[in-house]
Amino acid sequence: MLARVPFNPQIDREPDAPHAHVWTIVLTGDAPPTPACRHDRPRRHRPGHWSPALSAAPRSPRAQRTLERASRLAAPGRMVTVMTRQRAAAWERELEAVADGPRVVQPSYRGRAAELLLPLLKIVRHDPSATVILLPAVQPVEHDARFLRYVGRALWATALRPDVPLVIGARPYTPVADGWIEPGAPVEGLETLAVRSVKRFVDDASAAERRRLVDGHALVSTSIFVARAQTLLELAERTLPDVREALEPLEGAFDRPEEALLGDAIYECLPQAGLGPLEHAPELAVLALPDVVWRAHQHEALELLVS
Repeated sequence: MLARVPFNPQIDREPDAPHAHVWTIVLTGDAPPTPACRHDRPRRHRPGHWSPALSAAPRSPRAQRTLERASRLAAPGRMVTVMTRQRAAAWERELEAVADGPRVVQPSYRGRAAELLLPLLKIVRHDPSATVILLPAVQPVEHDARFLRYVGRALWATALRPDVPLVIGARPYTPVADGWIEPGAPVEGLETLAVRSVKRFVDDASAAERRRLVDGHALVSTSIFVARAQTLLELAERTLPDVREALEPLEGAFDRPEEALLGDAIYECLPQAGLGPLEHAPELAVLALPDVVWRAHQHEALELLVS
């Protein structure tokens, strides 16, 4: 069993209290919010074809939990959900039960890089002092209160060191090949919050390397980021320059009648790109969730062990 981290009133904020200038960004990818099961067979449909059966699918508990958590972490109107035009109708059903917030609808899916950068550019334009919490839609973390407490610590860290972008790390349930983070020394000024620098990122780890990483208490990335929006945007400009440059003409059209048409034209030529270069940036620091285990064999399951 893993030990619980005690509550510290000088560090841990009340999780239900939204913080000033905090925004959450929920990335839905290009899939409808259908319940996931390892034993389910995928529905047959033509690539790029929207099936009416999918739009009528039951709500996904995992996606719904993420949306509810995102709405609790930010004030009303500051939860941004990113979806594609093709999947928007299905996600509207999920959003009915949570606090209202902006929807960023992409004309098509061009990977995680554009999915992050488009809402980030909109937030920075509206609120230059914003701090963002990036949440992939499928993040089934149990025990919300504990998880939200750790996110509160990350928010404290960004308030103290706005120049330090954070990625959340957890221990893997099984020795995985990709996504490893070896924590380094404590970050100056954030020692009491247990924020560490990143010694190195490891992908394609051999069996021997995986055993060494597990024995050394290395972490795996949860793809949850907490950072000052401007800091994250500057990091994206360095690590994802092609996508950033392609989206630049759209900034002047935000909230104007021509935004939709210009967006369609830009997305026609937008390069397909993931977040790999950003996720491996040396500027990142890591905050560990000490009583969280990454269920790698389920590909998307995060579970808290109860001590």
